[in-house]
Amino acid sequence: MTDAGETYTLFHGGLELRQPGAGPRTSVDAVLLADFLAPGDGPIAELGLGNGAASLAALYLGKSTAAWGIEIQRELARLAELNARTGGFPLAVHTGDLRRREFLGEPGRFTRVIANPPYRARSDGRRSPDETRDAARREVYAGLGDFLDAAHWILADGGSITLVHSARRLAELVAELRSRRLEPKRLRLVHPRPDRPARLVLLEATKGGGVELEVLPPLFTHGADGAYTDEMAEILYGRPARA
Repeated sequence: MTDAGETYTLFHGGLELRQPGAGPRTSVDAVLLADFLAPGDGPIAELGLGNGAASLAALYLGKSTAAWGIEIQRELARLAELNARTGGFPLAVHTGDLRRREFLGEPGRFTRVIANPPYRARSDGRRSPDETRDAARREVYAGLGDFLDAAHWILADGGSITLVHSARRLAELVAELRSRRLEPKRLRLVHPRPDRPARLVLLEATKGGGVELEVLPPLFTHGADGAYTDEMAEILYGRPARA
């Protein structure tokens, strides 16, 4: 039986999610990924689904009408199923290893993929005593290259992958994408404050796309006063911070 854990709400209570009582926390990164995703036809596929936060946020925002996701950790996959069922969202959850093609299905069957890969390499940083939280932070089960290999497999030519990742690994991310014919097309850096270096990068790449990259204005999540900026508040709650 699935432990429903704790309840977490997004979009000012519009989307309710269960997350593990002890394990990886649902973060704003999933919402940023969903917000950055361009609307389109056909279902989205998420690699490394977790508890379903990014896919369910994308469905809530109307970025797609259906989603498919794969997650290697069984308890997280069960939470994703519970969250989708409770919210009435069309998310098909599959438990499996994204490094194995038998779990991914036929090649080229999706036109849009999203992913929030672990930000740290397996050898980077201190290990968390909680296995599921550790796997969300570090490349315990699959590395960045594994995620991109899986994306290349399931994406049709002309399809796109949209990711959120650590800004510190941007050069590596672009190199790994281009080595797989996944050409970066849109990029936005996310800063915790205007005077701080970027923490995250939001990036969309197209399979077989041309060499042309649109660099969007940076997103600042907090102002000098420590409060959310108006843009960040609109992303999270659907209204400006000072409304």
